[in-house]
Amino acid sequence: MHDYTRDSLRQALKNQVRRLQHKTSLLDRLSGRLSMIRLGSFIGGLALVYLAGRLGPEWLFWLAIALFVAGFWRLIKIHNRIDQAIQKFRTWQSIRTSHLARQDLHWEELPYRTPSDDYAEHPYASDLDIIGKHSLLQLMDTTTYQGSTDRLAAYLLEREPQPQEVESRQAIVKELTGMPTFRDFLHLQAELNRRQELDSDWTLEDLLHHLQDSREVKYTFPLLLLGGLSALNIILGILYLLGVIGPYVVFSWVAYLIIYNFNSEKIQGLYDESSQIEKLLSRFNAVLHFLETYDYPSKSRIKEFCRPFWSAGFSPSKYIKRIVRIAGAASSQQSEVVWVLLNFLVPWDLYFSQKLSSYKQELAPRLEEWIYHFYELEAFSSMATFAWLHPDYTFALPSPRNKQPLHASALGHPLIPRQQKVTNDVTIDNKGDILLITGSNMAGKSTFLRTIGINLALCFSGAPANAASFSARPFRLFTSINISDSLDDGLSHFYAEVKRLRTLLDLLEDNHDTPVFFMVDEIYRGTNNRERLRGSEAFLKRVAGKNGVGLVSTHDLELAQLEDTIPQLSNWHFAETIEEGKMSFEYKLKPGPCPTTNALKIMEMEGLPV
Repeated sequence: MHDYTRDSLRQALKNQVRRLQHKTSLLDRLSGRLSMIRLGSFIGGLALVYLAGRLGPEWLFWLAIALFVAGFWRLIKIHNRIDQAIQKFRTWQSIRTSHLARQDLHWEELPYRTPSDDYAEHPYASDLDIIGKHSLLQLMDTTTYQGSTDRLAAYLLEREPQPQEVESRQAIVKELTGMPTFRDFLHLQAELNRRQELDSDWTLEDLLHHLQDSREVKYTFPLLLLGGLSALNIILGILYLLGVIGPYVVFSWVAYLIIYNFNSEKIQGLYDESSQIEKLLSRFNAVLHFLETYDYPSKSRIKEFCRPFWSAGFSPSKYIKRIVRIAGAASSQQSEVVWVLLNFLVPWDLYFSQKLSSYKQELAPRLEEWIYHFYELEAFSSMATFAWLHPDYTFALPSPRNKQPLHASALGHPLIPRQQKVTNDVTIDNKGDILLITGSNMAGKSTFLRTIGINLALCFSGAPANAASFSARPFRLFTSINISDSLDDGLSHFYAEVKRLRTLLDLLEDNHDTPVFFMVDEIYRGTNNRERLRGSEAFLKRVAGKNGVGLVSTHDLELAQLEDTIPQLSNWHFAETIEEGKMSFEYKLKPGPCPTTNALKIMEMEGLPV
């Protein structure tokens, strides 16, 4: 699919960053020179205007003022354009630099935005490092808006993947993977827009909720009445000025003012409301305009997905122009003189209040669609950038028709640095199977469980898995890895684990259409050896052959004997080697139970009595 390697892409990104740094440096120097030129031209211009007025004719004085103002204004516009270019290039450089940081896992250079939803009780969010600092979400998230982050988190934490939805989502992600310029321009426009925001400004969600909560108002009768009186005022006023009739306009004008006063509450806040809508949409317009005018590949999925942005009948530019007109008309409220002149002649504000009301009703469903599609597009773009930065990763679709529940080769963990990463092959042949994984301390059991889990989450989201090949059936993921005490509920570590495994057992026995894929690390670690062994044997016998597959890691080598009595259970292990008093680990999965232990050796190496 890709015509580049990770190393060639990395070198290309470094070259782009260097060019952007050079370009920004040149523009910075040019901006500094223009600042001095502006100062000099301002002082020199004032001196020339003074001399023209002092020594020359009057026409020369006014010509000097005109030339000074026009020239200085032109200089300001040029300087502003250069400053905007500097901001654009710096943002572009930041985007490219973050790509390199994502490849190298330089976490301090990657921003993290916490999802809005609470995933504290999620079946695998914390155990698999999907969310939180130094998590998969932080690594993948290139979005600009909170709603986009929430969509990406929801895809990665899908409790029950739907194969058709994953296939549709992944098809768009694959297309976007081959469109790096589109993705980066979208990110650039969104980032430039976000940097203009003030704390007091509405968010897109605030605007949407405001529009959805607004009720349409009809001022037809007062508008007709005031419009008729306004026309009558103008006619009577003209006739009075021509001397045809007396000052009867006073009576109709007083009636107009009385009726207008009774409707004055209907125009309150017109300018504040319309200007907030106009300001937010005008800023967001850079993003909308980019999506509206982009030359999408014909018959592509991304073009169809972005139809709400470019469809002629409902294009964003059409609505932006309308709110700009309404806000411009409402700006009369900012000037008492202009406001009095307009509204004393015609029901100006009342008319545009009704126009704004109708506009909000029409805009609300459109804006909701734009925002929803934009959030999804940013989430898809994040997954596509993740795939683009890792061309050796593999796209795969969860399908119940897959021959085996799980098959993967060269499976690695995306959150482990490339130089330290060790990959493994793994296959689970049938539903109901359990892989019992034994091994010494630090041998890699927990990391292996997380490796499988995080790659399944990637696959189910529509993103590529860190593997040379990968196939899986759709599963409900469930983990019991990072069990901690619950002080609020007064639960010990052991009891918290018991409750977790009880939940798992219920899932395995619920006859759901989607089976469970479970990962249990160091089963029953919170109790004594004898009871842990007895409880573990009973649990493994109970869950074997049920509606799911799983991996269970343990220090108890005695559990390996269950392979003789549980047909669905197979033994696997991680081992270590000790040479010249130093311990080294292969982190490679091997068949059979672990032949060695290392707890006593670790104690001895650290100087403890054994």
